[in-house]
Amino acid sequence: MNKRTLLLLFVFLLPLLAAAQSDQHYTMFMYNKLLYNPAYAGSRDVTSVNADYRDQWDHIDGAPKTATVSIDAPIGTYMKSFRKIALGFSVTDEKLGVEHNSVIKAYYAYRIQLKRSVLSFGLSGGADLYSANYGKLNIFQPNDPNFAYNINNAMLPNFGAGVYWSSDDWYCGFSVPNMLQDAYDKKEVMLNNRIAEQIRGYYLGGGYVYTVNETVKVEPQLLFRYAGGGGVQLPFSADINLTGIFYDRFLIGATYRTDKSFEGIVHMQVTQKLNIGYAYDYILSGLNGYNGGTHELMVGYDFVRDNSKYLTPRFIKKF
Repeated sequence: MNKRTLLLLFVFLLPLLAAAQSDQHYTMFMYNKLLYNPAYAGSRDVTSVNADYRDQWDHIDGAPKTATVSIDAPIGTYMKSFRKIALGFSVTDEKLGVEHNSVIKAYYAYRIQLKRSVLSFGLSGGADLYSANYGKLNIFQPNDPNFAYNINNAMLPNFGAGVYWSSDDWYCGFSVPNMLQDAYDKKEVMLNNRIAEQIRGYYLGGGYVYTVNETVKVEPQLLFRYAGGGGVQLPFSADINLTGIFYDRFLIGATYRTDKSFEGIVHMQVTQKLNIGYAYDYILSGLNGYNGGTHELMVGYDFVRDNSKYLTPRFIKKF
């Protein structure tokens, strides 16, 4: 790599090595990596729109529910063989008990075409709008200072960075979606209470597609997360996924998550432009008997202008 590439790599990795909020997590992370790595923007070489919904621990009142809509695309003349700049945007809505958090993010990626791969550096910027109505809780100690103040639309800006390197049959990436760490309510800081605190998270992932024959491919994937500080009891977790790909259209996968759960995934490229997916999480912990599992849905649409070009459901581009 030339000096310019090495300089960019140093500039992006320097803040990553320094120190990163408890981010939204989806079981079908492999189909929209933009949600945790800004460098993924534009990697499909088309304008992509994705909608994701996650209903965690079904049948439990106040359990987490998360919805995200995102769009990303390379920028420039469409007929050019390679476009270096990519942009993206996402809106996320989270509900957990008495908490409500809305997140808006914009993404920028600079892409470098190497001999047989693409190396991308990404930045993201946005803000959380967080509220917590502690008055709805049945508090065991009414004078507990931890719940003395409600949080009303606390706005916290943040930024993130990432690196994403991919070819036609493999990818790897590292990212910190939220660099800054702060409490949602300054009153709580004065009380030395960090109950509503952002937590930095680090993500490292990769995958490789093995071709079995003309109709079957196998893709193992890994995603490691580390979220230290803030009283996190299990700071490290990993998703270990194995997916079978049939006719480049149907995907069936299974994931083991180290925080004690198994996930099944079904994904399909319905048309040249439309893809859909469903995932179910089965919990192995003591919470298993008190919920109906976790359901996740996603819908993706690619604005493909060239009818001779199509995209597989995974990260690989086909021509």
